[in-house]
Order: sequence, then C-alpha cells, then structure tokens
Amino acid sequence: MDKKSVLIVEDEFIIANSIKMALQDMGYAVTAIVSSGRQAVELAQTGSPDVILMDILLKGRMDGIEAARMIREDYDIPIIFLTSHANESLLERAKLTEPFGYLLKPFQDKELQTNIEMALYRHDMENRLKELNRTLENRVKEETEISRQKDYLLIQQSKMASMGEMIVAIGHQWRQPLNAVALYVQDARDAFDSGELDKAYMSEMVEGTLRQVTFMSNTINDFTNFFRPSKKKTPFNINIAIKEVVNLVYDLFKKAGIEITFSCIYPEAVRKPCENQMKDICICEPGLIVEGFKNEFKQVILNILCNARDVVIGHKDMGFISEGEISVELSKLAGMVKIEIKDNGGGIPAEFIDKLFEPYFTTKGAKGTGIGLYMSKVIIESNMGGRIYAVNGEKGAVFTIELNRFNG
Repeated sequence: MDKKSVLIVEDEFIIANSIKMALQDMGYAVTAIVSSGRQAVELAQTGSPDVILMDILLKGRMDGIEAARMIREDYDIPIIFLTSHANESLLERAKLTEPFGYLLKPFQDKELQTNIEMALYRHDMENRLKELNRTLENRVKEETEISRQKDYLLIQQSKMASMGEMIVAIGHQWRQPLNAVALYVQDARDAFDSGELDKAYMSEMVEGTLRQVTFMSNTINDFTNFFRPSKKKTPFNINIAIKEVVNLVYDLFKKAGIEITFSCIYPEAVRKPCENQMKDICICEPGLIVEGFKNEFKQVILNILCNARDVVIGHKDMGFISEGEISVELSKLAGMVKIEIKDNGGGIPAEFIDKLFEPYFTTKGAKGTGIGLYMSKVIIESNMGGRIYAVNGEKGAVFTIELNRFNG
C-alpha cells in the first residue's frame, strides 16, 4: 500500500521539523514543509498531498484559515488545523472552512496520528457518499420518468425515489456527525490531561468512535442492497434493527434539539446495559423476531423518524414547543409485533391524514416527493404482510407498524 502523503504548513522550523520526523516514524510521506499560505495553495495544486497540516497563524498576508478556504474549494484536500491559540473568533473562522481536525499545540504523536487517520477516513467516506448520491440521483430520475410513462413500473420507481431521497439526506446530514466524531477523539486529550480519563479508557474511547464510523459506512452498504432485486425473506431481530436506525440518527436529532428514545414495553423484556452514551437507546432481551426484508424495514423506520424530525423542527421554529420529543416503543400482542413512533410535532392536519400513504402526496411542497410513506406502506403491507397506519395522539402524530411474529 502506498504511503499517505502529508504537506506541513508551519512557519516555526523546529516545530515543523519535529512534526516531519514524527510523521515519518508513523509511516507517512512528507511532501514538503512550507511557511506561508501562498506556498500551501501552490503545493496543494502541484503536490496533491493526501492531507495538509495547517498552522492557523502564518506570517504574510494569507493566514492558514484563508489558505485552507482556497484549498478546500479548489482541490478538496482534507486539512487539520494546528494552533497554539484557541480563542473564539479563530474557532468561528476556522469552522467555516470545514476542517477535518483541530490540534492544540503542543500535542502528542498519538493525537496527530489519530487526527490524520480520522481525516483520511472521513474524506474517503465523503467521496464515496458523493459518488453514491450522484449515482442514486441519476437512477431515481431515470426511473421516475419511466414510471410516469408506464403505470406498471410505479412501485419500482417509488422504491428507488424513496431510497434515493433518504440516501441523499444521509449524505448531507452525516458530514457534521463525522466531524463531531473527529472532535470527540481530539477532545479526549483534554479530558485525559485533566485527570478524568486514564490511558486505557482513552484508547477504548478512540476505538469505539472508529467502530461507530465504520458502522455508519456499513449502513450505507446495507441501504444500497435495497436496489438488488434478488432478495429473500429472512427472520431478523426487530429490536436490533430498530436500534441500528436510532443509533444512526441519535446525534443528528440531538443537535436539532430533539430527544429520541427507544423502549421495549412487553412484560418479559429485560433491558440490557447500554454500550455507549445513548442512555435511552438500549437492547432488550428476549428480542422479537419477524420475517421479512431487514434493510427495507430499516428504511421504513428511518423514513418515519426523518419525517417526524422535520415536523418537530417546524413546530419548534414556530414557538409551539421548546424541546422536541420522538419515541419508539416496541410491544407485542396476539402473535403480532407492534412498533409505535410518536412525536410532539402537533399532529397531522385532518384533511391530510387519509392521504399520507398515497403516491406523490406530500405536505412538504417542493422539498418532498410524496414517495417515502407510499413506499413504506408497500414494504410493510405488500412485502412483509403487515400493517402501517397513522393517527393523532396527545402531542402529535403516532405511526404504528404491526407485523407477524416469526415462530419458525
């Protein structure tokens, strides 16, 4: 495997040379050391490094932030900022360039390596998402046109449009969670220095964060499988499937001021200890088993959750509520599994509630396609032999999914 190349932009020679030696010991190739923003922009074009370490406060007319902005726009190279100063104004300016890391001097070699590896990984994931989005958008457009001309292709078109819409949304929304993961790893140093974490725990935290990023990448592949026509029904644990989706959106919803919870309310359910900071998102045993298409079912849950998020955010923006709430409750009755997804977004207008699952009906105007809930109905009722419906609850909408339990 080729060595990953690093461009060092640092106007203090001793520091730059120390970083160079550390990088070489780690197995990276250092393309050059430059001391000005202008030189950094020039070498970004001619040297094409895999990642750039950029000191924020550089001598000359162009500081590191301005150089990073130009490089990000023109050459799409991940940049990690280096600085001895962490004042608020610098941070605000730096954020606008969407950096892939932020290291405070002096830093440890392990921190440097972790930031570089996270930056390279995140950059690779973003490029894969962009390509996936472009492919899906093109396929959705093609299938939409075909299906409008031929009624018998409506289901396939709806399926692809719904999936394309959600993957595009994921691609757009995951940039910040990925950046947050990188910052979590970086912030671990401060906690360690203050005596709150020992080295073993810090290492475990970094590994756990990387596992989370890997899971997010694997989830993209799971959803891509939705387009494969040759699939068989298989038994799957519905508790785990729901938890995987809620894990995906947890941080995103939290940043939007929405508290999301997942609970099992059947009598014999025993709550397992939570494995991370998501204290309200835990697995219960014994799990409930259904037979069907796990990836398609996860798409339905994701679609309903994202719709609920949009409604709750709108309700918050209008000042009707201060905090958003979305809950997922799993229960069982008479050989059935029941999932209820509730929100406090004010409910569904009476004139719309009977039309929610119709193809091309949307309450989002130009921002919606009217396909997501229709496709959810096809997946649950036609493909999995269940039932999906919506009513208004005490605080907002309640979407209910009922599926047959698997007893094989």
